[in-house]
Amino acid sequence: MEKHKKTLGILLICYAILKVVLFIVGLQILSAALQFVVDDAELLFVTYIVKYIIGTVVAFYAIPAVIAGIGLLQHKKWALILALIIGVISLPVFPLGTAVGVYAIIVFLMDQSPTYNPKEATTTQNS
Repeated sequence: MEKHKKTLGILLICYAILKVVLFIVGLQILSAALQFVVDDAELLFVTYIVKYIIGTVVAFYAIPAVIAGIGLLQHKKWALILALIIGVISLPVFPLGTAVGVYAIIVFLMDQSPTYNPKEATTTQNS
């Protein structure tokens, strides 16, 4: 079970970093394209404000994912619940968010199951 929690922690950290990097790259591409398309300084200023508001939302979404990932790597109990919340929120973001969300739900349910015993699962698979 601890391997799954560690994997989920690493996955959440990588997913958050990927999301931030993709946003920064998209922001730079959009900024470069807008300079050639938009001549109005006021419209350009408004688009910059909108981009930075969206960037703030992306950052506030990525920070809890990194915190949950670090918490899972340090075996904190609260981190699995935070990872579940982040996973459920990530479900509509296809395909990576869906994979992270489904895996977070599976790890949470395996941790909460009183009947799940990884030793029994491996012995039944071998026989």
